[in-house]
Amino acid sequence: MPLLNLVLLLCCADVPSYRLEVQPMLVRAGCSSGPCHGNLNGKGGFKLSLRGEDAAFDLKALVREATGRRVSRFDPDESLILKKAGGAVPHEGGVRLAPGSLGRQILSRWIAAGCPDDGDRAPVVRRLEVSPREQFVPPGVDRVTLKVMAVLSDGTSRDVGALATFEPGTLAFSAHAAPVIEASRRTAGVVLISYAGAQAASRLHFMEHGSKPDSVAAHPIDRLVQSRLARAGESVAPMVPDHLFLRRVWIDLAGLPPPSSVARAFLDDQSAGKRTRQIDELLDASTFADIWALKWADVLRVEEKTLDSKGVAALHSWLRRAFLDRMPLDAMARALISGRGSSYEHPPSNFYRALRDEQARAEGVGQVFLGLRLQCARCHNHPFDRWKQDDYHGFAALFSRLQYRIVSNEKRDNLDKHEFVGDQIVYMARSGDYKHPTRSGIVSPRILDASEPLRSDTDPLVALADWVTAGDNPYFAKAQANRIWRHMMGRGLVDPEDDFRLANPASNPELLDFLATELVRSGYETRALVRLIATSQAYQRSWMTGDDDEDDGLASSSRPRPLTAEQVLDALAQVTGSPLALRGWPRGTRAQQLPGVRATRDPGRQAGDVERFLRVFGKPERLLSCDCERTSEPTLAQTFQLLTGNTLQAMLARSDNRLESLLELPAERAIEELFLATLSRRPKPAEITGSIKLLNDSKTKREGYEDILWGLVNAREFLLRW
Repeated sequence: MPLLNLVLLLCCADVPSYRLEVQPMLVRAGCSSGPCHGNLNGKGGFKLSLRGEDAAFDLKALVREATGRRVSRFDPDESLILKKAGGAVPHEGGVRLAPGSLGRQILSRWIAAGCPDDGDRAPVVRRLEVSPREQFVPPGVDRVTLKVMAVLSDGTSRDVGALATFEPGTLAFSAHAAPVIEASRRTAGVVLISYAGAQAASRLHFMEHGSKPDSVAAHPIDRLVQSRLARAGESVAPMVPDHLFLRRVWIDLAGLPPPSSVARAFLDDQSAGKRTRQIDELLDASTFADIWALKWADVLRVEEKTLDSKGVAALHSWLRRAFLDRMPLDAMARALISGRGSSYEHPPSNFYRALRDEQARAEGVGQVFLGLRLQCARCHNHPFDRWKQDDYHGFAALFSRLQYRIVSNEKRDNLDKHEFVGDQIVYMARSGDYKHPTRSGIVSPRILDASEPLRSDTDPLVALADWVTAGDNPYFAKAQANRIWRHMMGRGLVDPEDDFRLANPASNPELLDFLATELVRSGYETRALVRLIATSQAYQRSWMTGDDDEDDGLASSSRPRPLTAEQVLDALAQVTGSPLALRGWPRGTRAQQLPGVRATRDPGRQAGDVERFLRVFGKPERLLSCDCERTSEPTLAQTFQLLTGNTLQAMLARSDNRLESLLELPAERAIEELFLATLSRRPKPAEITGSIKLLNDSKTKREGYEDILWGLVNAREFLLRW
């Protein structure tokens, strides 16, 4: 082709936009991903910003050699970037821009045009609109085509499905021919779509069965649950029998199995409404405050090394009193977020005593009160949500003036810089700058979602508390409602419970909205929402279901889950009639009433049997602002603790435990008492027969009852919450 014709052709052709076409295409091809050139150190001497978050940096990386090999303006096909991405020369990343592909054409035309930057004139992407945002795909269909529209700052929209990046959240989905999403099996999942710094998500349900007609339910939760299940073609499990309901609601609301007398009376009661009455009785009991103080102590990092034993006791006591007095959750959040003063005299200030720097404080507030995991945005823009580095560091700057005055520090280990023993005063200094960790300059404090930084005369903690608990805050009520739902149902509507992000939407968004609204309407009273959930059929369903697959959080059935470490220990103490004897605590103090990680008030004493027991069963060290630190997976060590461990053996062998009172009862009545105390049900005929045989074969009746009780507490029916 004559040179003049080539020039005319290039001048007349549209020049691709670097910001809206070239950069997104490189991201879509995977060139700027973490394993490739988006790596911290780049690859092969070529480094791009992670996921294309810095367009100006990437432009310099592409064209920094004026006459170089990476791009050749005079002969684009000789550009090394095209040769490597196209497979013409060896490339560790393989073929990324095959000859003839749209991406190669865009990059080649852009290079031929002189690699121009249109940063001063290209419109900014305001948001992405994806359709369908959610779709229930009927059986027999295994692919869905997504349409992605970018809404730009100049008021126009454009279809960017060919340039956006599609990231399925499940291995069952593939996006090789994006925007077509294909499913290898029938399941539900989320696809995250990214383009030019904006993100959106689509949730797809590839249904196993055809849609079922909507069920009519009286309870508002059940209407929302059953409507969702009908759309997904899911069936529901039957209601649990009385003994399983009773044990479930006692464990969830009191942290204990019901006493045998309560179980016997409940099973004998044939009146209507007995389940609701049982719920109301448990909500009025002090044990409700014990389990919620324990739950919040976990996420607030209430542990002795940082707070010392007196600070731990002060904050735990404050939390327990808050739930006893029915303190609204928004008031509790305000007190913790804006708290300052003596860590002994003003317990909420211990929240910041456990978080020693600005970044830990920002991440802790985000995770505990907003359900946001902001950690990824500390070093780069969040890959799976909309938070940018600027958002993160502006939020962290809110805490730059927060300081501590150490009244005394009588720590035992002078080499340990993290241990504190003594009172501390948390206060707001008159000044304090937050320096950006990776670039020069001072960062102005800014609340998430705010377009402008805080005024210099504003108290940042008060402003933050006001924003978090404001009625129009889009995160707080949902995060707290989701935490309560997870406690009751075993799985959050957003799961994990503190990971609200685009790529992890609620399994039932309508239900989450309803729960959040009800929480606000009740004045943020925890018991009100707990009661609403507990009285629903969704809560009272059996774990058995006709569906083979998981219900993806749609609440078609219950899911068995292990008792927590404290629940196991307290249940053993109750059913054996052997109250815990913990050094430094009143006799009978339950594990769920312990304020900190340690089970003893003697700091110099080595961990005893009780602490080892709790650790083996997953009690957290409270080093993270997350309930995820608590483990519930069964282990071999747990089996040994129950089979041969000192803790259970000592409880069974005590001469004054429950078994002594059974020796005077008829065998069948004594056996029934043991079954009611442990499993909340009467024994079956075969179980009675087997138990009596064991008694007859034992050397003494006492040993026989010990063996029966040992067998019951080692049963899955006892160790799981069904």
